[in-house]
Amino acid sequence: MKMLFLIFLVLISPSFQENLQFSSSERSILLDLKQHWSDSEFLQSWNLNSSACNWSGVSCINDGVVTELHLGGKKIGGTIPSTICLLKNLTLIDLSNNNISGTIPGELFGMNQLLNLYLNGNMLSGEMPKQIQASQLRNLNLSENYLNGLIPDEMFQLHHLRHLSLSSNYLSGVIPDEMNLFSLYDMDLSHNQLTGSIPKGFWNLPGLDALDLSYNQLSGDISQSIEHLRPRSTLRLCSNKFSGRVSAEFVKLTHEENCFDESNLCTTSKNLSISGLPSCSSGDEVQKSSRSKHLIIIILVVGVVVAIQIIWIFYMVRKHWWKKQCITTQSAWIFSLIRKPSSKHNVKDELKLISFQKLKVTTEDILSSLKAENIIGNGGSGKVYRVVIDQTGNTYAVKSIGHGKNSGGRAQKEFLAEVRILGSIRHNNIVKLMCCISSEERKLLVYEYFEKQSLDKWLYRKKRAASSGQSSIPALDWRKRLNIAIGAAQGLCYMHHHCTRPIIHRDIKSSNILLDSEFNAKIADFGLAKILARQDDDPETASAVAGTFGYIAPEYASSFKVNVKTDIYSYGVVLLELTTGREPILRNEQINLAQWALQRYREGNSILEALDEEVIEASNLEQMRSVFKLGVMCTGASPSGRPSMKEVCYVLQSCRDPNF
Repeated sequence: MKMLFLIFLVLISPSFQENLQFSSSERSILLDLKQHWSDSEFLQSWNLNSSACNWSGVSCINDGVVTELHLGGKKIGGTIPSTICLLKNLTLIDLSNNNISGTIPGELFGMNQLLNLYLNGNMLSGEMPKQIQASQLRNLNLSENYLNGLIPDEMFQLHHLRHLSLSSNYLSGVIPDEMNLFSLYDMDLSHNQLTGSIPKGFWNLPGLDALDLSYNQLSGDISQSIEHLRPRSTLRLCSNKFSGRVSAEFVKLTHEENCFDESNLCTTSKNLSISGLPSCSSGDEVQKSSRSKHLIIIILVVGVVVAIQIIWIFYMVRKHWWKKQCITTQSAWIFSLIRKPSSKHNVKDELKLISFQKLKVTTEDILSSLKAENIIGNGGSGKVYRVVIDQTGNTYAVKSIGHGKNSGGRAQKEFLAEVRILGSIRHNNIVKLMCCISSEERKLLVYEYFEKQSLDKWLYRKKRAASSGQSSIPALDWRKRLNIAIGAAQGLCYMHHHCTRPIIHRDIKSSNILLDSEFNAKIADFGLAKILARQDDDPETASAVAGTFGYIAPEYASSFKVNVKTDIYSYGVVLLELTTGREPILRNEQINLAQWALQRYREGNSILEALDEEVIEASNLEQMRSVFKLGVMCTGASPSGRPSMKEVCYVLQSCRDPNF
């Protein structure tokens, strides 16, 4: 009886009730996580029939409070929900080697009890949270993701941090100089885009045993930077832009693993086997004395070069100003021609030709070739003709827009968009507009002609057979496909990042990527293109949805909101076409290619089955996997989670050139 009374006292005690209530609350949070990550079979064992502390991947302390989540390599997809941060007693979160995308929620770095955080090997993108309050962190691994931007200064103020890995991302900027990482044992910042010199803050890290800064864009005289480093076992600085000498004193330090660039570094040490660097030439001292003798000559030469450059810059500025004025005048004339039609009735007299390139053709040359037998395409905006000019032997593609007065305002807008944009930009991966011909009833656009035609005609068996007239024609090999992907990405990168104001295409698709004789990509058809009002990424509202079904970003279709990420989604579909050989709409499965690819990616091992069997080989398997994964990222549901075209270009170049 006395024992029962004691048990009753325990049951009604506030601490017991609090723990019971807290345990129930944590179980609810974990079940919310399960619902958010519903595609993971590993989490199916989480249910209401057992205690959360008995679930796979969950660890608790004695009183039933959840303290650790071990969910690495469990094929979890989707994003990291901020609700995970409601488990305030977590000391370890392991979500490594999954398919998680999106950004890192800022609340994750506000967990005061968190000691270990592993998010490596996922598809996380965007910048890292700026505010870091998880001051107790011991181990932090964010490697092998798609993170970009600067490394937050606060990350270098974590006094208890022992292991830090941010490698294999797209981080840029300089490494913060102020460091209070007194407990740091090893740091890996390799395979990023970091610039600047090695900060002197490394001098204040007495416990540093291993440091990897390789495969970045760090620079400077290594003799001034390296003296601040004290790692005892590993020092990797190769594949950067350092120059200078590694002193004999530094080589005497014991390092089990070194990594220097032999091409632009040398050492004064006699023990070359330790550093792996070549010996600095003994003639360097003689060269120092001779440099002073040539100083005056160098100054004179530099002066002459500077003067020539100033004259050249003046000439180019004047030339650019003249060209800009010319283009502005041409565009203004076209606007006035369309808005104020001539009262004349002779169409031939009304036709006006404006040239944007060096061109030796006349209006009559073009008009005489617009015959039915020369039609090579018939799209929504008009017919496309193949025109051969006998006098020059040159071949052009001529698009005829808006036949007749009842063609509507859309045709006129598309004509203006093409002239306004293609008449003022130049890039190797954007089709050239040679000239335009305009009248009240007819609008003609004359482009350079590409014998290989469009990409879509080379990707699919049926289209290859139809365009060639043969029952079978070889598929594009992977090397050509990767080069096409890079070329199209470079054209879009120019439009998004290097024009005065960003230009979005709004109709990127494989049929709008033309191929020259060497299979170099050229972006074409700018009838739906739009010049954004601002340089930032804030979306603008379009009057209507434009584009092609299967390539249209979901947020554009639902809200009419457009920005550069709209193009990136469409380009991602093209990447998936290149890697899978499938069309953007899979009619047999009643699903679009982007959704189909995401399902295959989340299933992990099914990626191999998704790749185009016509071109896949052991030698290109990893490249195809990487480009497929990039296509999945570009077609992510959230615009903010999609990479920029600069990042896309970097990933593709890295696939083609591993040392890029």
